[in-house]
Amino acid sequence: MPEITVLRSIWIDATRERVWQAVTDENMLSQWYSPGSPWEIPELKVGEPAFFHHSPNAYHEGTEVVTMEATIDALDLLSRFSLRWVDEPTTVTSFILKEEDGGTLVTLTETGYDTEEDAKLTEEGYQLSLENLQAFVDGRSLPH
Repeated sequence: MPEITVLRSIWIDATRERVWQAVTDENMLSQWYSPGSPWEIPELKVGEPAFFHHSPNAYHEGTEVVTMEATIDALDLLSRFSLRWVDEPTTVTSFILKEEDGGTLVTLTETGYDTEEDAKLTEEGYQLSLENLQAFVDGRSLPH
């Protein structure tokens, strides 16, 4: 069975530097990615760990915080930030930034899905996260 990849994109009226900071700074990432769910990125370097503490909220069912560990898999300054999840080594989440029309096109991909149903749920969640990123960078209230 072929591996299924989730892919979502959004254009943001900001420089790649500004968007890069929002995507790679643990404090900023914690504000928009899944509000209320903090990130820890002790060192922004390939091979280093990153931790996502997924907390219950309107978009994440559950009653307790689930900590997920990843390893920084790729880091191309202002272009690509990829995380490989320790418990699911075939799952790689990537933020890809490209200059486009005076702003930045952000593409979020995640590999490693076995079913279209699982991929669709993740895709819907990532669309919400990207809309939050756009609002965060624009200085607006987060929509989700």
